[in-house]
Amino acid sequence: MKKRVAGFVTGVIVLLSFVPSVTVAMPYVKGSVGLASMEDSKYTASSYDTGYHLDGAVGIDGAPYRVEAEIGYQNNGNKNILKELSMTTYMANCYLDIAVPVVSVVPFLTVGVGVANIYGGSGRDRVVAWQVGAGAGVHVFPGTTLDLQYRHAGTANPILDGQKYSIGLNNVTVGLRVGL
Repeated sequence: MKKRVAGFVTGVIVLLSFVPSVTVAMPYVKGSVGLASMEDSKYTASSYDTGYHLDGAVGIDGAPYRVEAEIGYQNNGNKNILKELSMTTYMANCYLDIAVPVVSVVPFLTVGVGVANIYGGSGRDRVVAWQVGAGAGVHVFPGTTLDLQYRHAGTANPILDGQKYSIGLNNVTVGLRVGL
């Protein structure tokens, strides 16, 4: 009987040693602010002003991978048809942190998918959204990281006020990520 219990305990320990770092994953909250540049629409003669981007997220850091749920807001003025174009995004993001020995800066890559509620003129549309990006984080305090990030994002083509738009975004943000 003792051999069976010892074998069972040994087996569980061996299995748990192969479980990805989820067992040591740390939750975090993040907030970012930055500049938002919107590409001109392929379907209409629109020219967008540089705007702003805000987002907040909760996530799990399982080094080297992070997974998070993010809510973002972006607003850009428009020189032609619409007075302004704004969107609220709901994204699921994955990150890969790239450890660099002897350097306090940690580069990362990110990819995300979700939905965007887009508002322009008197119209509103909800479409699929995606984003890819890269950045770097610097640990400023224990459990606190300052992130600088570039993201390119896009959406399915929304229809606002009877016009079809193509949405392409380029955002540069600075944010703070705090472990819980």
